[in-house]
Amino acid sequence: MITNTGRTILAKYLIGQAPAYASHISLGVGATPLSELESFDDYSAKRNLDFEVLRIPISSRGYVYDEAGVANIVFAGELPGDQRYLFSEIGIFSAKSNPAAGTEDSRMIYTFSPSENWEYHNRNNASAIPEIVEPLNGELEGSIINPLDETGNPVPVFTTNSSNAIFNSDARANRYELPRFLDRALLISGDMSYIEENAGELSIKDSTELDYYATHLHLTGISANFNRNSAEDQFKLAFSILDKDAEQGTSAEGRVGGVRIIVEFAASDVLDPQNFARLEVDLDPSDVDFITNRYIVVTKTLGDLKKSTSFTWNTINVVKVYAMVYDSSGSGEPSDNFYVALDGLRLENVTSQNPLYGMTGYTVIKTEDGQPIIKEANSSNLVEFRYGLDVA
Repeated sequence: MITNTGRTILAKYLIGQAPAYASHISLGVGATPLSELESFDDYSAKRNLDFEVLRIPISSRGYVYDEAGVANIVFAGELPGDQRYLFSEIGIFSAKSNPAAGTEDSRMIYTFSPSENWEYHNRNNASAIPEIVEPLNGELEGSIINPLDETGNPVPVFTTNSSNAIFNSDARANRYELPRFLDRALLISGDMSYIEENAGELSIKDSTELDYYATHLHLTGISANFNRNSAEDQFKLAFSILDKDAEQGTSAEGRVGGVRIIVEFAASDVLDPQNFARLEVDLDPSDVDFITNRYIVVTKTLGDLKKSTSFTWNTINVVKVYAMVYDSSGSGEPSDNFYVALDGLRLENVTSQNPLYGMTGYTVIKTEDGQPIIKEANSSNLVEFRYGLDVA
């Protein structure tokens, strides 16, 4: 569908006031794909993808008739071959980036991939996150996430292939549990951290008795400076929630009661830093239908971040991630019956206005079974975007 922005840019292109209206194809993973029986929504007001992960130049343009005899303008581009994606949305942009935004333009901040050197930090030490490539169920039957270390204890945080056999489950696919971005997935046990809520405020519980020590993931030595971005620009955090056992049932302990995540930018890696900005996620069934959709994109403006007094980005050198999932039993305590798969953290610049730049077309992907389209790693693929032409 052509967007409202697209109509404006196309009109300027036709009278010679815009250099292009379609130069790049963007692909995303944030939307819920449609089945062939579902209708497309009205996307005319959209300005960005729900969670963009890739933008490629248009390499060919054409004019064709489809099976129904309808004329279509076709844009095509070649996907990079190395990575794996599960695409659920596609858009057309008038340029690769927004020149008006400069260095404050939209971009991926973290992909939670092994190359970023995230560490697992408990009370005792910080350690590298292990990579597990063998089937995650180990010696167990069925689709059960059960990684064990050399002493036989559960591994609370690890990376694995996005194509791991544990994801070959219709139940997981139907709940949209599968990670969608890149060929490595970072999984966190639902009881890694203990995050409490009080009057809308989240806090980290640090208890020796309960064996919770403000455990988190961290990345040190970072340079995170968003001082020049508007308070209305957005952070987008993409993640999915997985059942430990794909068939663990509908008991209270087997159902998701809620998820809490804190992404904290801080000046030091301590429990209560003096200078911090926190992106807080607190979702329950009133916000998300965890039964039908486990892939979630949370959007927060920079102004929504909880900040310390006299906060400044200039002193930030560490980012920490706390995460917990609790079940529907009412205890509110972290549960090891679930995992959180972190897919990415993205900055979306929505305030740098440019009359010649924008998303000119958009659609959610529709497939026969209502699933994302898989682009496997180390494969060559082309993607097409078609505009249907009608005579008014």
